[in-house]
Amino acid sequence: MGSNYKKLRKSSMAMNSMADQPATERETAHATLQPLEPRQMQVEQLGGNTSQYSRRFPEVRGGICEYCGVLDPNQPSEYQYKLCPHYRGMQLACTYCGDKKNPDEVINHSNLRIQEHPENPRKLVVWCDSYECSKAHTERFRKSVS
Repeated sequence: MGSNYKKLRKSSMAMNSMADQPATERETAHATLQPLEPRQMQVEQLGGNTSQYSRRFPEVRGGICEYCGVLDPNQPSEYQYKLCPHYRGMQLACTYCGDKKNPDEVINHSNLRIQEHPENPRKLVVWCDSYECSKAHTERFRKSVS
């Protein structure tokens, strides 16, 4: 029992002298890398569809800004959005309707959705709530991931 005590004492003294020295990179690597929980990680998906992200702005519903509402009761509703701070001085028109429809009629009878262009942040993309324009907008910015 005496020899075991001496070995144990000798090894503990060696450990104490090692504690005064800085640890090597290999010794501390397992302590610094914390494993992430699965819910903190993103799931990789291949072969799916994705769309680009861009900022959305208040909708214009029947010519009235979604956030500001009616600002001047003496003006017709299709011009109310031009008075709000979001779209002051702008002439909004559906990007996908083109010359097929009168822009003032589209503004008066539909909801205009407005977002920043995903590839050119200084441009706005405007589309009305008709099925054809919404589908064209979705197809335009859908990207295939492979």
